[in-house]
Order: sequence, then structure tokens, then C-alpha cells
Amino acid sequence: MSVHRQILRLVGIVFFMVLYIPMEVYAGATASQWVIVVNSQSSRSRTIANHYVHWRNIPSLNIISLDDVPSGNTISMNDFRNRILKPILREIELRKLLPHIQGIAYSSDFPIAVDLADEPKPQGPQAQFLTPVASINGLTYLYRLALSEGTNYLALGNNFYAQRPAAALFGPPLGDPENELEVKKKTLLQEEDYYRLGDVLDEQLTAQPHQFPIAYAAAQAWAMAGESAKALQRLQQAIEAGWSFSKYTQEDEKLERLREYSLFQALVRGCEDDAFDWTPVQAFDARKFYNPNGVGGFDPKSAVSYMLSYTLAVCMERGNTQEEALKQLKTSIDADFSHPKGVFYFTKTDDVRTKCREPGFKLACDRLKALGFEYEIISEAIPTAKTCLGVTMGITDFNWASTKSKLVPGALGDNLTSWGAFMDTYNQTKLSEFLRYGAAGSSGTVTEPFAIPAKFPAPSLHSSYAAGLTAAEAYYASISGPYQLLITGDPLCQPFATPPQFKIAGLQEGEQVGEKTTIEFQPSDDPRSSKPRHISLLLDGQFQGQLGFPSRLNISGQKLKAGAHELRFIGTDETRIESRWEKAVWVLSGPAASQVRFSGPKSWKASDKKPLVVNIVGSNPNSLIEIRHDKVRIETVQNGKNLYEVPVDKLGTGPVRLQAVELVGTTEIPSLPIIVAIE
Repeated sequence: MSVHRQILRLVGIVFFMVLYIPMEVYAGATASQWVIVVNSQSSRSRTIANHYVHWRNIPSLNIISLDDVPSGNTISMNDFRNRILKPILREIELRKLLPHIQGIAYSSDFPIAVDLADEPKPQGPQAQFLTPVASINGLTYLYRLALSEGTNYLALGNNFYAQRPAAALFGPPLGDPENELEVKKKTLLQEEDYYRLGDVLDEQLTAQPHQFPIAYAAAQAWAMAGESAKALQRLQQAIEAGWSFSKYTQEDEKLERLREYSLFQALVRGCEDDAFDWTPVQAFDARKFYNPNGVGGFDPKSAVSYMLSYTLAVCMERGNTQEEALKQLKTSIDADFSHPKGVFYFTKTDDVRTKCREPGFKLACDRLKALGFEYEIISEAIPTAKTCLGVTMGITDFNWASTKSKLVPGALGDNLTSWGAFMDTYNQTKLSEFLRYGAAGSSGTVTEPFAIPAKFPAPSLHSSYAAGLTAAEAYYASISGPYQLLITGDPLCQPFATPPQFKIAGLQEGEQVGEKTTIEFQPSDDPRSSKPRHISLLLDGQFQGQLGFPSRLNISGQKLKAGAHELRFIGTDETRIESRWEKAVWVLSGPAASQVRFSGPKSWKASDKKPLVVNIVGSNPNSLIEIRHDKVRIETVQNGKNLYEVPVDKLGTGPVRLQAVELVGTTEIPSLPIIVAIE
């Protein structure tokens, strides 16, 4: 049985996240679509999360605090599954975040490597390269495989979202060329029995309508059979489902009989014109199930879904300091939509570390050129005195400061070396070097990987990023076997995207929602904005649905529980990249007497040696009130005292978001949140 077939057979046994959610979903990612995981036992982990959550405005519901994180840089696979991955996925399910979450980011002070010594040993010719150590975010991305039987998470081609040669689209959707259906198709093609081949492909397409390569192959078969009407119908299906190679279609000899038809010419004109060299850049969607031929759909029985994953910072010896990490994250966040200027650099030397990725230079450079960016392939091991939009290198040791080169805000720094994220030795320069000097993201393997290109980002990392993907999407679109790669920085950075901004009329921050409040979504006045295709609505962090744009929305305060509620609106543009832009508004519902009034100081310093005191006025004198820090209960107090001390030792430092929640029986009445800068 092929590795791909084993992967597809096993993913169906994963416990709670395997169910397909039959509702509208959307790809890409923005603040509301990422979960931030905090090590509750680490003040530094809380502090870095506090800053990132505040700067990115991540919803409180998306912050998951783990109390049982194993210590050390390396943990067992059993500990990773049971003490990290499963608790996170369980919380995502319990909080009803499944419909829209696209990624999981770990704050600092988590183990970065997972020891696979007790796992079954992989078999086959590639086994010697499948070294038994994985990264925490690599296994999180491959969560379905990591929770299934066997070691298919080790396979070097198990990321079906990653871009691949365009010809691979015509490969077996299930990855097994020897199954009965694929053998039958091959035989009919060899026998030139195009009628029967068309029937077989039609039947396969009925079972997998998202598989646009099958629709295109059916168009070819019916055209060769002389059935032009059927061929045109299948070609239209292929284009509507995602086929995007206009020139290839126009020149396809198997479709020659169709060229005389005006419908064929209209279909070709309406088809996007991607070069038939590599699969096109596409937005990631955690709700999609990707097949081995790279096509994603919504059929959980025959494909694999993933979850983007990152580490925000690696603050340990030979990593970055807390101050460096915070500076790097803020610089990256500020780079969003900035469209910086500079040059992408690719180093070409005699080192195997650059040679193994050199075949990918042309594709990346061709795509960068088509996008209007400058690039340069240099013979030096590292750019010197350059302004870098991004770099791809291959060198064991380097000192970035000595090069006098600049990484512009938002740039990705990529270096292939064996121990780029192996922090237990001084040997070889770590990924932290790029981050120290302003890169939005960098990566490295957590153990000796050998010079296997599938384990590292392809040079197309930069062209995908330049096309407008977020940093996380660009990384996973460029690596086919991610199990050992640690990726660190800001996953949401998107300097080359154009935001689909919009205006909201009829709703103000902190407004009391009446019996019927009508809000209107209008085009932005900012000339740098793109047009939203639709607006997605989240209520208190949970996905509610989508609206067209422009449009109106009626909100009834009578249907909302008493207290404060957060409304989030996410605009998604019309491009294949699906760029997003998000706006959040807090509102109140219910009578004024039922509200919880919560206030506190704007800042608090430990050096003042005074307690942090907040003022809380609830609606019921017999109720209890919880003080929460991003959904984590910090203290429970009796209503009526008004002034309460907050235990700051549980908060970390930085901009801390607090909320008071009154408990009246089984009813929760939340206050508007406050931000206190803790020093």
C-alpha cells in the first residue's frame, strides 16, 4: 500500500476534529482565525502572548492556557499528544471555534522538539532520512496524522497543500496509481477507448466534484471521442472548480476539435492564465481536505486537512531574549500591507545546502518577476550591504550584523543548515539570528535532517509571500514534508497583501444595542483598499455566517444575553489569495441595571509596591463575580464590595486584558473589557 493511501486510510480515526462541518467556511487567516497557546506556568510565555494578543487584537476566546506543559526543550511524543495537542484541540472544539480557526501559535517557553524514539520505526528506502525527532509546530500542522496510527506524519510528501509541479494535478487523487480505477483509466487511454474513458472519468467526477483535473481530463476524453457538447460541459466544470491554465488549454491538442466553438473561446477567455509549471498560489483553508494531487475539497473520506502552526518566539539559550522577541513581533505587525521595497536574494554556492534548493530558483524568480519584484541570484554565501525583501541561503554559520545588510520589516529569512533550531548546541547559527535583526519569520530543523529539500522551505516561499499570502501560509505552501521544521515569528504578517477594508455605519463602540439596530457595510475611502467579496460575522469569537458586500445587517438586542458582546467583521477580497481585513466592535445588550460596570487603572507598576485594585459593580448583591484574564479565571469575589485586588502574579506583564463576569445562577453577565499595562 502506498504511503499516500495509508495516510488517507488512517486520518478517519482521529477523535474529535475529524467531523466535516457542513456550513459556509472561508480560507486565509486573520486575528480571529488563530489560536494563541500560553504556558500558564511561565511569566514570559504570558508576557509575550499579552503583547501579541493586544497588538493583533486576538479574541479572548482564542487564548488557550495550558497548565501541564512539560519542561525542557525536548519531550516525548506521548507527552506532546496528551499534554499539549489533545488539550488544545479539545478546547477548540468546546469553544466552538472549529468553523473558522486556521492556525495554532505557541507563545514562548514550550518544548520545541518531540522525541519519536518510542514510536514505530518507519520502513522503506526513505527511512534513513526520517530521523526520529519532530518539531512542535510541524506535528501540530500534521495533527490528524500525529493522532492516527503509524508514523505517516514522517512522510516527506504528506503536506498536500504544498505547491507541486502542475502535472501532478493529473496524478491519482488518492495517491495510489495501482488501484483498480487508476489502472482501468490508464488501460482505456492506451487503447484510445475515449468513450469508455469519458464514462469512467464522469463517474469519478460525480464522486469528487471538486477535482477539477478529473473534469479537465474528462473534457479531453470527450473531445477525442467527438462528443463536443460533453467536452465543453466538462471544461466549464473544470474552470468553475479551479482549473486556471488558459494558455495550456488553448494549445491542448486533445481539445483541438473544440476550438471552433465560441463557447470554448469564451471559456478560455474567462479562465485565469497561470503558467503550467507549478500549481498556483492559493489561500490555505483548515476546513478543506487536500488530496495527494494537491486539490482541496470538502470530502473528509478521501483526503487530509491541516492546521497552520507557528511559534511566536523561542526564548531560551541561543534563542532570542524576551525584548528581542517583542521588538520582532511588533515590527512584523506594523509591516502589514506596507508593500516594502527591496530585492529578494538567493545564494548560489558550491555548498550542498544551496545546491539542493538551486533547482527551485528559476520558478521563484519567474514568479517574482511576473509580480513586479526585483530578485538576484548571488554567488556569495550571504548578501552584503543589501536591502533584502527576503533571503534564501545555505550556510552553517553567519553573523548578520557583520554583513551590513538590512532585512526590511516583513522580510522572511531562510537558511538551510542542519541545526537551525537545535538549541542544545552552539554549533551552527540558529534561526534566532534572522529574528534578532527584524525578520518577520525564520525556520530551522530541530535535529539533523540531512540536506533533503522536502524538509525545508522551497525558494517559492518568497514568491508565494510576495503574492500576498500570510507568512504562515507561505511557509506551508513551500514545504512538502514539514515534520521537523520549527517556524518562528509572526504567522499573520502579510506586507504584500492589499486589505479589503470597509466602513461600518450605524454602530459605535460601547453602544447599547436596541430592539433593532441596523448596521451597514460600505466601501472604504482608502484608495489602497481592495473590494471585499463578503463579510464574515463572529459573535463573542464564534462564527455566525457570511454576508455579501455591500450589505446591511439587523441586530436584535432582545436575542442577545445581557452584558457586553464582541462583534467582529472580517472582509475577504475577491482574489485567490483571499486577503482579509478585520474590525471589532464591543456592544452592550439588556437593561442598564443588568450591566456589570468594570474599571481600573490604565497601568500598574510592581515598583510602586501597591496592589492592583479594580472597581466592579454588579447587578445582583448576592452574585459572585469572576475576574478573568482572556477567559482564564484569576479571582472570584463576592459582589457588593466594589474595590478588589487582582493577583498580578498570574498575569505576566504588558498590556493585560481583564474582564469581570457576574455569575447569577447559571447565567454569566460579562462586562466590557479593560486593558491594564502591567510593568
